[in-house]
Amino acid sequence: MRKTLISGLIAALAVTPVPAALADTAPAAGEVATVTADALPTWQTDGVVLTIEIVNGVTYVGGNFDNVRPPGVPKGGAGEVPRVGLAAFDTATGDLLPWNPVAFSPTFTDDQAQNECDKIATDTYRCDAVWEIKASPDGSKIYVAGDFNKIDSSRRDRMAAFDTATGALDPDFKPVFNNRVRAIAVSDTTVYAGGHFTTVSGETRTRLAAFDAATAALTSWAPTADKRVNAMALTPAGNRLIVGGDFDRINGVRQHGLSAVNVSDGSKGTFNSNDIPANSSTSRSWVTDIVSDGTRMYASANGEGTFDGRLAFNPDNGSRIWINNCLGATQAISVMGGVLYSGSHAHRCSMQSYYGGDGFPETKPHRRYLAEPAGTAQGAKQTILHWFPNSAPGTTYPWVQGPWAMANDGTYLWAGGDFTEVNDVAQQGLTRWTFHETRPDVGGPIQAGFGAPTLQANGGGKVTVRWGATWDLDNRKVRYEVLRNDGQVACTAEAFSVFWNLPNLSCQDTGLTPGASHTYRVRAIDPYNNRVSSPTSASVTVL
Repeated sequence: MRKTLISGLIAALAVTPVPAALADTAPAAGEVATVTADALPTWQTDGVVLTIEIVNGVTYVGGNFDNVRPPGVPKGGAGEVPRVGLAAFDTATGDLLPWNPVAFSPTFTDDQAQNECDKIATDTYRCDAVWEIKASPDGSKIYVAGDFNKIDSSRRDRMAAFDTATGALDPDFKPVFNNRVRAIAVSDTTVYAGGHFTTVSGETRTRLAAFDAATAALTSWAPTADKRVNAMALTPAGNRLIVGGDFDRINGVRQHGLSAVNVSDGSKGTFNSNDIPANSSTSRSWVTDIVSDGTRMYASANGEGTFDGRLAFNPDNGSRIWINNCLGATQAISVMGGVLYSGSHAHRCSMQSYYGGDGFPETKPHRRYLAEPAGTAQGAKQTILHWFPNSAPGTTYPWVQGPWAMANDGTYLWAGGDFTEVNDVAQQGLTRWTFHETRPDVGGPIQAGFGAPTLQANGGGKVTVRWGATWDLDNRKVRYEVLRNDGQVACTAEAFSVFWNLPNLSCQDTGLTPGASHTYRVRAIDPYNNRVSSPTSASVTVL
């Protein structure tokens, strides 16, 4: 019997060229690489993670949780230990560290809470312990903020500081806010706070305030936002503070959702973008996160009937560089290695360019994590990259549906939120990824839905084998080996596949003996030789 290798008939490749921007974990020359979609072993929480900060090899997380547990352990299972609102983990291993302050939050069951906490049911409100953690530039301190009113037995009204070397609570930093602190930014000299508050230590401060980093004293810096501030970040030059949220005015000047304030005197800075649509009777959009890569700045948004994707902008004047209009509120972003990663519940990206065409249409399950090139040229159409890990949403914030926070140290990308599974494996509250070079990509193509091939005897000792392609979470190219029942590779093919566009493939086995019967199965293989196999076909008699 003679075996001939015939290249696959891959119609998809003939009509969808591969552009240079579409990175994955095995990128072509000149492309940036994404982290793998393989979730690394990581301790879990029993609640929601709302913020993550990485400093000195330690990942600090904050949110609304009472306990943490090892990876693979169910809630309440062996090894679970108390951590209330705050916890710390080894960034490289995902293991729990001893740091164990307790962040106590007030709870309310009446209308008093409407100005301070989130309504989750009739006359029931929840105040989340920790909303934000940010480190000082030298890494010697972390600042935490949220709804808490005590750290351990010490009074701390919604903001506190810790020494990272000792883990001790800073005895001097203890401002008193009258409402939630949601955002922090820190320079060498100043600590900035933003949120829902209107007074700080008895002084009027309308949702923005600043403290001397050395003395912890409230400064005279006092710009105003007319509604809540959710996110802040200093520009690379350090002369402007970019502010995001659901406000309509900064210092009384109309600009919705995203603006700039000068750090020198609190005056409103020039900001030329109006990409966050103002509130109307039918739509509403607000900024959820802001990050910088040292050159550009990026913001994410949550929208109701309007923009809820990501955008890049010039830190000096706010002018837009690119915008991503995927639908599905984005709660968190993190930029690493030239890629902007995001946590969302994206359900439609059909307006985005991908393989020279559109991105995914309306889809379920929603995609909780996406990646896109951070360095897209000004005015160019933004793409989404081939990186599609996913998570199952939790129940605390069903309207947000998954990720709430992201951070990285250049090697490890961490995400936290309200989720109970990652890539269909039980994992609550926290997860992380890294590059193939740090931890090899071991996730193969998707097994689910990869069906048995169909066969056609063509005469002359030839059999045509046809099958539907599968796809891979972090590699766009999948190679296929068609295995005859004698164990030999009958023919091969390869294709570029995404979950919303799986091509039908075929190849031909030749040199077969007429009258013989054969079955076939197809093996799908990613660039790192991770593989899955289809079920076996029905038998065919060679003609």
